Amino acid sequence: MTRGEFLEQVLAPLGRLTAEERENVRRELEEHVEDRMEALLDMGWDAELAESRCLEAMGDPAEIGRELAKQYRGRGWLWIGRAAVALTVVVCIQALLGLGMLSNAWTSLEARICPSTAISIGELKNVEAAEALNIRAEIGNDILRIYQVSVGEKDGRRAAMVLACMYDRRPFGIVAAGLRVRSDVLNQKGEVGTSGGSRGNYGAEYAVHWAPVEPGDTHVVWVYHGIGETVRLEIPLPGGEETA
Repeated sequence: MTRGEFLEQVLAPLGRLTAEERENVRRELEEHVEDRMEALLDMGWDAELAESRCLEAMGDPAEIGRELAKQYRGRGWLWIGRAAVALTVVVCIQALLGLGMLSNAWTSLEARICPSTAISIGELKNVEAAEALNIRAEIGNDILRIYQVSVGEKDGRRAAMVLACMYDRRPFGIVAAGLRVRSDVLNQKGEVGTSGGSRGNYGAEYAVHWAPVEPGDTHVVWVYHGIGETVRLEIPLPGGEETA
């Protein structure tokens, strides 16, 4: 998605603004993107990649537009919006250049070396078997890593639980957001499972998914639906048929 397309989707719900006000909001958003890009460019990022990652980090443009529309309360809203954007810029720059950058780098390194399993605590009962994995796939400038699969019981059914993380190939890079919502786990019948919470920051993102499995099943499939890209990873169940 280009910057122009992103801005148009943000502005689309703001029909009550005058042309001048829309242009002011557009300009503020443009400055917001430029300020976030500047920090990445200073670190040696390519301009096109820096812009792409900044837009991804900002989130869904349509939802941003809807939230701005909800806050619209006449002309006074514009000044509130400007103040909010300015505050967001300050926070983002501090996060990139201060302690936030260190936190992002640490989370990214953790995902590479020893991903956290804390996200799975209490989610699977009567665990039959669990196995650490190291299944990785390149998605754009990111790496998707499947690092653990377990078989047990969830919501009264036998289920496989899969833990995954995603991180940028560079320790200080910004990972694309949305690992959980862009992913599904399917069993051998093609049934789509459920997803749980996710956590992380600009450095790495974690997600957990479950899929119902039957005795004799040997694998489940993680499907990631990226921007113009779909990646399927077959995940062997621990012990194969021995877990039946």
